[in-house]
Amino acid sequence: MSTEYLRQLLQDAHVVELRHQHGERWASGTFSNLADLERAIRERQAVGNLYTSLNRPDVKARNGFSARPLRDEDMTTICRIVFDLDPKRPAGTASTEPELQAATKARDLVVCLLSTHGWPTPATAISGNGAHVVYRTLLVNSLVWRQSAAALYAGLRLRLAAEMEDLGVDFDTTVRNPARIWRLYGTENRKGEATADRPHRQATIRLPAGGWQTVKAAVIERTVAALTPVVTRVRQARPHAPVDGQGDYATLDIVSWFAAHGAYRRPLVDGKHAVTCPWSHEHSTTSQSGTDSVIWESAGDRWPTFHCSHSHCDGRTLRDVLALWGGADPFCTRIWEGRRNG
Repeated sequence: MSTEYLRQLLQDAHVVELRHQHGERWASGTFSNLADLERAIRERQAVGNLYTSLNRPDVKARNGFSARPLRDEDMTTICRIVFDLDPKRPAGTASTEPELQAATKARDLVVCLLSTHGWPTPATAISGNGAHVVYRTLLVNSLVWRQSAAALYAGLRLRLAAEMEDLGVDFDTTVRNPARIWRLYGTENRKGEATADRPHRQATIRLPAGGWQTVKAAVIERTVAALTPVVTRVRQARPHAPVDGQGDYATLDIVSWFAAHGAYRRPLVDGKHAVTCPWSHEHSTTSQSGTDSVIWESAGDRWPTFHCSHSHCDGRTLRDVLALWGGADPFCTRIWEGRRNG
């Protein structure tokens, strides 16, 4: 289990629900004491799956099980804003490694986009099958928050729709309800039957170095305002750019290709790189961090990914870069033998 994560959760939420699922059976307990919570986790983590609540309820902790599950109306304070990026795959199965890598790419897209709106560094996590982004906050659970949350999730989903589709990842907008239970990091995700290519994995989390800052209400409001046009306007989707090359772009050395165009900047982490956007001349602002435009190397049989957080590049993907620049075939290790779609 992740003791530091649980300590921070108890500090913010005061009372944490622990939910245990074993087959069709569920058990729930509430805890305000870290030692009691960790003892309950150790007693139950060998089988099934464990989850915790995320937000602060107005209930008295039992520091044990035999408690009713918490409900949305129990929650007084929103302590976590979470995002769940789950790869598309057969129902009831664990993820393959390429699917999990696609989910981490999608996770980084969310972090990159929100950072351009002033959000602090979040905790980033692996659920075992998908990827999580976890922001810390302290907001009153009110109608105003619930309306803002609905607009925030809807706006992000629309803004990143093309990239998520390219990656084969779902952006879950249902995880915003106040009583949401969340995978317990440091425990095993036992979804479906474990196989060689779809194994059970441990859920892990990485807390921000130098302290986990809270997202302020004003930052959230500005982000919602920026995304509101995305939600409310009748959006004309950017048509898929035609790709006429002969290369198998799942084998494209995207780093060398961007470098050949003088657009490569520096490596970041886990196959992610900072680049200069091919449409940077259209941007109205310049990023101070230099990470507003990024690429990810290919994972498995998936194409590499391009993303730019500027509104001028809304919906642009690797297809658009291929159509603009061309000449990517020499940077592929094999020829595409099928029929090119679009």
